[in-house]
Amino acid sequence: MGNLRLGLLAAFAVFGGAATTALALADASLVLVLVVATLVLAGGGLLWLIAGLVEGSLRVIAGAAREMAQGEFGTRLPAEDAGELAGAFREFNAMARSFESRVESASQESTRLMAAINSSVDAVVAVDEDGEVRFANGAALRLLGTGGDGLVGDGLVGKPLVWAAADRELIEAVRSARERGEASRHVIERPNRQFFEVFVTPIAGGGDWALLAVFHDMTETKRLDDVRRDFVANVSHELRTPLSGVKSVIETLQGGAVEDPAVARDFLARAETEVERLVELVEELLALSRIESGELHFLEQPVDMTEVINAAAERMRPNAKQAGVELSLDVDGAGQEVTGDPSALERAVVNLIDNAIKFTPEGGSVSLSSQAVDGDVTVRVRDTGAGIEPRDLPRVFERFYKADRARQRGGTGLGLAIVKHTVEAHGGRVGVESELGHGSMFTFTLPRAVGAATD
Repeated sequence: MGNLRLGLLAAFAVFGGAATTALALADASLVLVLVVATLVLAGGGLLWLIAGLVEGSLRVIAGAAREMAQGEFGTRLPAEDAGELAGAFREFNAMARSFESRVESASQESTRLMAAINSSVDAVVAVDEDGEVRFANGAALRLLGTGGDGLVGDGLVGKPLVWAAADRELIEAVRSARERGEASRHVIERPNRQFFEVFVTPIAGGGDWALLAVFHDMTETKRLDDVRRDFVANVSHELRTPLSGVKSVIETLQGGAVEDPAVARDFLARAETEVERLVELVEELLALSRIESGELHFLEQPVDMTEVINAAAERMRPNAKQAGVELSLDVDGAGQEVTGDPSALERAVVNLIDNAIKFTPEGGSVSLSSQAVDGDVTVRVRDTGAGIEPRDLPRVFERFYKADRARQRGGTGLGLAIVKHTVEAHGGRVGVESELGHGSMFTFTLPRAVGAATD
């Protein structure tokens, strides 16, 4: 009977003092009633709270049930009572197995939930009443940059939230949510122009977790907004210059210059130049827009890049000669076949050469080369110009971006953007290297056509 008493004691201990009362009862049926009542009280929401405490007790009681079923207590209880109690303990044992299964299922569900939270790209942080972090998922480490290791925000937990995001509006939002229960949304900026959209929400019935803060990284969205604003400003600037020139010509002619044939012809030539510039700008804008939207479908046919490069070089030699720049060509052997649109690829090479000539002073040189290595064909355009500032290198392929307007010799500012999108549409990639005072080298690499000959 010692195992039974021990099991009952363990089962009732979680309810404070109930075990002592049960052991004082001599009637086994009353003991059984209290056991069942205990299980009823343990149902519902309490299952989650006492799971760890009663697991050992259930095992002890189950052992006692097995001993009773084998007849150990048969001589001390009437057979009818012993059979009834043994049946009750068998049911109790089945309930114990069901309880254990539910606890295991809940544990697995909790594990899956935590895995999902830690896989989120948004930083999720739970804060207590004092503003200290009680939970942080893996994204909190990556986005807020607090250190630590693993999937849990070790570098955040136990520290005030404001240490990770010391923003005045966020501090006020946390205080307001804690005191008034108000949800709010804020945009904060962190070092290196990193922007976050933050949602602060009170947690009802969250225990120590009073607030939930979700950080969504909107740095790229902010960057794209800046690019769009720059684009509008640059288009306005590029259109205003030629339009102002045409307007000036018209006003001069209207002022009487039209009566002088020589002067009239000179001003009409200027107007024609500005109009051509406008036409070029509009055509390149349309071409870039069609490439970016996927509306422009490039041909897919075998293309020998040596032929493309030779054609582009011959096309640009007059421009180089006029600018006093030497244009050299070095094409490395055969095996430079790719798949694509020869006209579009030639235009990309022409744009690179044109850009190099514009930024190379008189007496300088521009070299054009290509090489097939392994599965790629690489085209390089190197100049001896003034070079590009390191801060400008990541943006030189953006629309209208001009690294140094003071040395800009015309152009729409769209040539490098067209090169980038054309090459990427052919499955390639672009790059640039530059050093101030030592010129620049623009490259693009395309995958070789399947079955291309090798040296």
